[in-house]
Amino acid sequence: MKKHFHIKVNGIVQGVGFRPFIYRLALENNIKGYVLNDTEGVTIEAEGEEEALEKFIKAIKKKSPPLAIVQEIKIEERKINHFKNFWIEKSKATDKKTTFIPPDTNICKDCLREFFDPKNRRYHYPFIVCTYCGPRFSIVKDIPYDRDNTAMAEFSMCPFCQKEYEDPLDRRFHTQPTACPVCGPHLFLYKNDKTLISEDIEEIVKKVYKYLKAGHIIAIKGVGGYHLACDATNEEAVLKLRERKRRPFKPFALMTGFIEKIEEFLSVSPKEREILLSKERPIVILKEKKSQVSKYVAPDLTYIGIMLPYTPFQYLLFSLDKDLILVMTSGNLSDEPICFRDEEAFERLGHIADYFVTYNREIVAHSDDSVIFVINEKSFFIRRSKGFVPTPILVKKKFPIHLFASGGDLKNAFAIAKDNVIILSQYLGDLESPITQKVYKDTVFHFLKIFDIHPEVFISDIHPNYFTTTLTDKLAEGKLRLKVQHHHAHIVAVMAEYEIDEPVIGLAFDGTGFGLDFKIWGSEFLIADRKNFKRVAHFSYFALPGGEKAIKEVWRIGLSLLYHAGIPIEYLPFKEKYPINIILQMLEKKLNCPEACSIGRIFDGVSALLGICEAITTEAEAAQKLEEIALKTENFYKIDIEFKENENEIIIPTEELIRKIIELKDKGVSSPEIALSFHWALIEVSLKVVGRLKEKYGIRKVVLNGGSFQNRILLKGLWGKLEKAGFKVFLPQKVPLNDGGIALGQIVIGREKLIKN
Repeated sequence: MKKHFHIKVNGIVQGVGFRPFIYRLALENNIKGYVLNDTEGVTIEAEGEEEALEKFIKAIKKKSPPLAIVQEIKIEERKINHFKNFWIEKSKATDKKTTFIPPDTNICKDCLREFFDPKNRRYHYPFIVCTYCGPRFSIVKDIPYDRDNTAMAEFSMCPFCQKEYEDPLDRRFHTQPTACPVCGPHLFLYKNDKTLISEDIEEIVKKVYKYLKAGHIIAIKGVGGYHLACDATNEEAVLKLRERKRRPFKPFALMTGFIEKIEEFLSVSPKEREILLSKERPIVILKEKKSQVSKYVAPDLTYIGIMLPYTPFQYLLFSLDKDLILVMTSGNLSDEPICFRDEEAFERLGHIADYFVTYNREIVAHSDDSVIFVINEKSFFIRRSKGFVPTPILVKKKFPIHLFASGGDLKNAFAIAKDNVIILSQYLGDLESPITQKVYKDTVFHFLKIFDIHPEVFISDIHPNYFTTTLTDKLAEGKLRLKVQHHHAHIVAVMAEYEIDEPVIGLAFDGTGFGLDFKIWGSEFLIADRKNFKRVAHFSYFALPGGEKAIKEVWRIGLSLLYHAGIPIEYLPFKEKYPINIILQMLEKKLNCPEACSIGRIFDGVSALLGICEAITTEAEAAQKLEEIALKTENFYKIDIEFKENENEIIIPTEELIRKIIELKDKGVSSPEIALSFHWALIEVSLKVVGRLKEKYGIRKVVLNGGSFQNRILLKGLWGKLEKAGFKVFLPQKVPLNDGGIALGQIVIGREKLIKN
């Protein structure tokens, strides 16, 4: 029996070859009608025999293109129209925008084969692309995803490209960024004073290689912004980049051309290999097994971040030398956003880079490379950006209205939500500088436009001095305004990911989070659901003399921990260099000494007490160095800490932990062994507290989240101990462990408060 179905497909279904896929599927099943893109997704009018239609619809769900994500298929039977054939109709705008934009991905195998084929008209053309690969999110100005709404609008297709573009059976059918050397963007090589050196791709790549091998630094425009590149084996070049970029400690990311090269000097597990080779091409943090790069790439650290090429130009550069290893770090000064506009890049990077490789196509939406590490063959985000954004996070419960959540001020990503979809922004960094704050605002407005979100509810952290809190106040403009506690957001982000509705025991360990008692939290044990939480345990408070200054000068925290534990200041390394008596007076009089209990600050203080780090140049430096020292041994001493329990909460005595660390120092125990003993002390006491909370509340589901869980020893150790004790442990896999994921928690808590109030 012949029928006519009106089919609506929502999800990531534009710019991924979905219409030609439907076209071919219709021909295979003798379906008549048409398919088109609109601002809600893809609409299909399909007529055919009932059995053929059923087969057609089943194939849409099961055989969709690799970059597509089918979120929902709505089918409505309609009156027969007697279509004579099947065609692809022009895109149209509807009253509603609900479609999604695919992320930027690695060049596919077919394009790569053509790129290196001397007989192909796109041979060595650095903007080769097809329906299944290349830039998407970074070039989109609006939806529907058509060429006129992208950065390719100014490039008119030549007859050859136009023919491919219009052929439904061609791999480049309606590939919006499609181009060739005749009609598309071109590459340019400049000196840092904007003197043009070359426009010829063959000459450019040879000169860039020569400059890199000579020790120069080159700014290279990529998909989401500029990279700063230098030869990773050249100590002088890497050190020069550190000095110019003002980045004394924070590790640099690397890039090399072949997985086999990575496996020569870094340990790669099957899961890590899979991620390195994935279409998203993130940076993966791997353990060094053999020294092949400068010691300045990741000073004094065992783990190095590395990625494989994903743009045609990168592939071409590495094809010149299979042993080439480059530093490929974000094109910015420390703590500033990545440069993605050309004029701005020359202005901000001109004193860092000697040469610039750029091109004449605009980057609309910037993005840094994503960063991932693997524990127990499970991947965890440190940074979620290129390749993954703006892939939506789908939830079961629909949002009654549009929401906006601003995230936090560190490792920022904001979130927007409507229907049953949450979209997290790319990583935007730390929002301290005016430049970053402007980029944040611009990105918010871009997301609201392209995803047609009109927020009626605005959510932020409760911290009164956050930039995001102040900005959210302004954006709300009299609309509904909600504030969410930082650590509750950390826990609910994970609950949302796993669709957990019932209460959990949540451990939120990080550096800073504004507490309900106006103190600095960060060692929180919560009984939490999606709407409310109860703080049931934490480490005891200690002072941060000088407030923010103590976070930079961690010797102050070391001194404070000694003071609170009643231990003589003689145990503080570096004491001869600093005004110890002034700080002691501040502690005694409680002058400018905000109280904190965060795990991150305890790490800082212990790092100082062991003489590992006295001051930091980047966030978590002291903690990273402490972890690194701990990784140098497998020997540790059991530090048993007894928690104190009253009617309302459990207090873990920080001062007892410090006293036992000093006892180990007195016994002559080595710093690596004390550092590892400290890690295991945190693990064991946390396990004990969770065990007690299970007895008290009858909860076996445990959520771990927060920046301190980026520490491999802490994460792996506590995760393993909890599972062995019979707990079901939940960890974030779709969003970062750090503050890059809290906007997801803010959104979900906001919805719950709306629904249940």
